[in-house]
Amino acid sequence: MSTTTAVSPAVEKAVGAIARGGEQIAPHLFDLHLAEIADKASCSLLRDRFRDGFPHAAHHELLSTVAALRAVLGFSPTPTAAEVMDWQDRQRTAYTDAASGPTAQYPVVFVDGPYRGVEMALTGPADSYPKADGPLGHLAGLGWIAGPPASIPLPIVWGDTARPGHGTVRYARGEALADGLWPFTVRLDDPAPPTDARPHITVPTVREH
Repeated sequence: MSTTTAVSPAVEKAVGAIARGGEQIAPHLFDLHLAEIADKASCSLLRDRFRDGFPHAAHHELLSTVAALRAVLGFSPTPTAAEVMDWQDRQRTAYTDAASGPTAQYPVVFVDGPYRGVEMALTGPADSYPKADGPLGHLAGLGWIAGPPASIPLPIVWGDTARPGHGTVRYARGEALADGLWPFTVRLDDPAPPTDARPHITVPTVREH
């Protein structure tokens, strides 16, 4: 992950500063330590941001500080809070082009799996299909397509941050709940994702100045 081949004096100073708080970190593991902090904060931001009392400002500042420190030390980039939300928006709108005709935003919640607790809006057709006056009119009212996508794949990562595994997990749409949320659950016809799988949040290309 790191772009350096040896522990720099800057890393030694950073590790020494953390040691003042009682936490001992081996200098060669500092890259991994920072990446795991960013990973946990990013996942918490996705899952818990709608909870009462969620410390939004603290998470934004933490993610920005970690990203800045990693840039100064020459480590690979981790996302800021804004990039976490931009990444979520890219997942949200991935199926916009696939829908023909009018579209709408549908609030969804992921019930289980690596995305458990995440709420977002997904784009889907605004009108039910088939139409009553169409060739499949006898099936009208079933609402085959109206709503968010019936099934979506989402990127995941697992294992330690230094040598992670990568893949996707597919979620299936359930019936809309009374509060308007559409629940999504991990598809049972797929192999179960690893127990330590988490959302794979990518960072846009970072330009050096």
